[in-house]
Amino acid sequence: MEKTKEEIIETLGLHLEEEQNLPPLAARIYAILVLTNEDGLTFEDCLERRGASKSSTSTSLNLLLKMGIITYFTKPGDRRRYFTLAKKKTFFLTKLQEYLKRLESEKSVITLVMDYHKKYSPKKFEEGKERMSIYLDYMTGSEKLLQDAILKFEAIAQKEN
Repeated sequence: MEKTKEEIIETLGLHLEEEQNLPPLAARIYAILVLTNEDGLTFEDCLERRGASKSSTSTSLNLLLKMGIITYFTKPGDRRRYFTLAKKKTFFLTKLQEYLKRLESEKSVITLVMDYHKKYSPKKFEEGKERMSIYLDYMTGSEKLLQDAILKFEAIAQKEN
């Protein structure tokens, strides 16, 4: 069964709330901008499509602008701003770099705990050694995949510049 545009907006909005730590309205506005076929949406368009207050819509758009994930443009003879996704082309690269940073941090903490147990609690170390080894192998593999993907995105960015 195919999802409607509104269902996709809601699904993407929930994902963005969790992954980007966005407030619900900002996440839904961003989702609308991702799925629109128009060049850009005005404040009034965003207001109408979400049915939120002017104040809440304005706050959400300003947050998305401040985060750099949307931008706006104007049209000659039209005083309105048209909001659209940022053209940075670095969204996916930034996400991969964030994942890699979190992975490296977790790997470092786990290694620190393992080293501590090895020195001060050999029994505990031996009991968890196999599981930790499997988990660290997984993390090392994930780290390599992330690094490879980051290099590919950086190569694309260099070609475009």
